[in-house]
Amino acid sequence: MNSWWAISFVVLWLVVIVLSVLVVALARQVGALHMRLGPRGALEMDSEGPTLDAPAPSRRTLDTEGRALTVGGEGSQFLLFVSPSCPICRDVLPSVHAVARQGRLTPIVVVDDSDASSLPRAPREAATVAGPEIAEAFAIPGTPYAVILDSAGIVRAKGTVNNLEQMEGLVDTAERRMTEAGAP
Repeated sequence: MNSWWAISFVVLWLVVIVLSVLVVALARQVGALHMRLGPRGALEMDSEGPTLDAPAPSRRTLDTEGRALTVGGEGSQFLLFVSPSCPICRDVLPSVHAVARQGRLTPIVVVDDSDASSLPRAPREAATVAGPEIAEAFAIPGTPYAVILDSAGIVRAKGTVNNLEQMEGLVDTAERRMTEAGAP
């Protein structure tokens, strides 16, 4: 009887060791797959948001500091539409200035609520506007959503963004499209 216990004990440990090796191998494969896929670009759908290669709507408004501001229209702009209740918006908000500076764009944060005070402060270089009517005019499907306008106010890139890499990708896409269109 003791020999059966010893044999089952050894077999059990062999099974545990084999399973441990399989788990490590599987984790390695999942990591390799994750690295191969890399970060996804911004989700840009033609049927959502403002029309690409078309003039953006233009709205005159006041920012949260009381300064007059035009959202849309002429002037290279990086518009980030956010919502106070969106946790991802809070994550991407600090990157707005750096991304806009990369593309030589004016950063504007548009809050889709009439009260922008519940949102964490955007970088001071970015104007913050409380404007659900602006989000509606741009046909924004959800937040966080970025729109990039060239100097003529033409929509060059748009899409749902979840991280810094996706925002940088949108800037690169906008620059490529401006070069292809011969825009300044």
